[in-house]
Amino acid sequence: MKKLLVIAALTLLAGCSTQASRMADCQSQGISKDTCYMAEQNRQTAIQSAALKQAMENSAKQYAQATKKIVHARIKGIDVKIFPADKQGYIEGTAAYLDEDNADAQVYRKGIFTAIYYKRTHKLVLMRNGQIYGRTPI
Repeated sequence: MKKLLVIAALTLLAGCSTQASRMADCQSQGISKDTCYMAEQNRQTAIQSAALKQAMENSAKQYAQATKKIVHARIKGIDVKIFPADKQGYIEGTAAYLDEDNADAQVYRKGIFTAIYYKRTHKLVLMRNGQIYGRTPI
């Protein structure tokens, strides 16, 4: 097993070359030292630019995943905001407490109002004193 790992490592390293060896190869072709140096600098800049571009794309994807989804609706003049990932809800700008959280829904209560956010169907139901006051798809 050790022999196999050593062979694999040597195979991977066989394609690598140092800056000095690339410069020597360039100069052996009759190209001036200054031109070879510029070519090497351009090569390194291209590699760094590609790595930076990939890092920016990766971070943009992570940022997009990290952005918080907001469920916001106005039902019969009552403003309801829910942040499902943070498990926070607001009814009429005041924090509502999380009464229930399961795979299907999150239930928030504040005074006489109850807001139910159905995660799978993306619907919001607002209840007032236990009666359905209004509903809306999100």
